Amino acid sequence: MSYTAEISRINPGCFLFLVDQSGSMSGALGGQPGCYKHEQAADALNRTVSNIIQRCSQGEEVRDYFHVGIITYGTNAMGGSVVTTPFVGVDPEAPFRLASEVEQAAEISRRPVKESDGKGGLIEIMEEIPEWLTPEARGGTPMCEALTRAARALRQWVNEHPQSFPPIVINITDGVATDGDPVHIAGDITGIATQDGNALLFNIHLSDVSAAPITYPADEDDLPRDDDYAADLFRMSSVLPEASRKQAVSQGISASEQSRGYVFNSDLAALVQFLDIGTRTALDLH
Repeated sequence: MSYTAEISRINPGCFLFLVDQSGSMSGALGGQPGCYKHEQAADALNRTVSNIIQRCSQGEEVRDYFHVGIITYGTNAMGGSVVTTPFVGVDPEAPFRLASEVEQAAEISRRPVKESDGKGGLIEIMEEIPEWLTPEARGGTPMCEALTRAARALRQWVNEHPQSFPPIVINITDGVATDGDPVHIAGDITGIATQDGNALLFNIHLSDVSAAPITYPADEDDLPRDDDYAADLFRMSSVLPEASRKQAVSQGISASEQSRGYVFNSDLAALVQFLDIGTRTALDLH
C-alpha cells in the first residue's frame, strides 16, 4: 500500500463517481422533510466536481491534473437497466473526461440548496451552481451492471496511466442491488492497480430514517447484525489509506488503521463530509 504518487498532467489522478438513481432515491434523506436523496446526491456531487475543477485551476486555465467520470444507474419504465453518464458523447465504459473538458461541460443554475448548519440541522441558501448531474429517481438498482462497466473503464485507464495515483471510485446509493451480488464485482475493481497501489472503492448509504450515521467502521460488528446489505457494502469498501484516515481524524471522526471508506445511514452532513474525505487525499497530491 503506497498512495503517495505525485499527481501531474503526465501522471493524472482519476475520480469515478457511481450514483444510484433508482426510485427509492426520491425518499427523504435522513428523514428530513423536503430534503430528498436524489436531489442532495446530485447537489453534493456537483459541488465535489466543482471543487476538483477549482483545484485544477491556475488563473483562467484549468489544467488536466485529474480525469473525472460519472456513471448513473437505474431502470426505465419497462424495467430495463439504464446505466449511463451525464457527459454528452461519452460511453459508460469509457466515462472519463479531462478536467478542462468537464469544466466546459457545466450547466450553470441559480437555485436554493440545503446545507448543514453545523448543529445537526439544515439551512437553505441561494447559490449559483455549476451542474453536471441532474437529479433523477426511477425503478430498480442495477448496481452490478454499473460496477461491471466501471471495472472495464478502470482497467483501460490504469493500462494508460500505470504510474499514476490509483483511481478513486465513490458509490452513492440507498438500496440493495436488484441485479445480483455486487461484492464479487467490487473485488474486481479493488483488484485493479497502478504501481502506486490498488484502486480505492468507497461506498455511502443514504438513509431515509433519522438515525445516527455509522461512519468509517473497522469491523462488520459495528453494523446492524440483521442487515446483510450493510455488511455487503462494508465488504465492498476499501480500507482508508493513511492520508485519508488522518483527514477523517482531523475532522473529528474516530478512525482506526482498519477503518473502511464506508458510511451507513448517512444524512446530508455525513454525505458532504464523505465526499470531502474521499477526494481530499488525491487533491492534495498535485
